Amino acid sequence: MDTIIQAAAVISAFGVFFGAFAAIVRLIEKNKKEVERNKRQDSDIAKMKKEQTLLVYALRGCLDGLHQLGCNGRVTDSINRIDKYLNKAAHDQDDESNTFNE
Repeated sequence: MDTIIQAAAVISAFGVFFGAFAAIVRLIEKNKKEVERNKRQDSDIAKMKKEQTLLVYALRGCLDGLHQLGCNGRVTDSINRIDKYLNKAAHDQDDESNTFNE
């Protein structure tokens, strides 16, 4: 009877060990997938930022063309706001790049 109890204890111990090992392996695989997904998301965000920058510059060019044709008022106000935004964004970007160099 003792032999059966000891065998059951050994089998249970192996089961717990392999269960824990399998859980750790699954956790590592899940972490790897999450890291890859984050890399893809970072890449997509960078592409979207470039596209957004291009669109802002295109909009600025369109507004400039309207201004040259004599449209004033909101066109001039919009140009000033875009210029202010672009100037601030450029300075913020310079500040971020300087903090990485320190």
